[in-house]
Amino acid sequence: MKRDKARDDKFFNCFSKHEVNYVAGLYSLRENVKKFLEEKSKDGTIKYMTHRSLYELIEKELGYPMPNN
Repeated sequence: MKRDKARDDKFFNCFSKHEVNYVAGLYSLRENVKKFLEEKSKDGTIKYMTHRSLYELIEKELGYPMPNN
């Protein structure tokens, strides 16, 4: 699945199952990404984070490259 570039500057809503599934679906190891999102949501790391910043954090912490747009 390709990244929706229009979302890059919008804030990620970690309480929305749809958004969690969207972001996780951009990666081949989607279950790992879902678990990561749940953990970072609980500890407040991804609160008020844009989608682009979230992709950068996933790349930094998990080593998964940013999805193509």
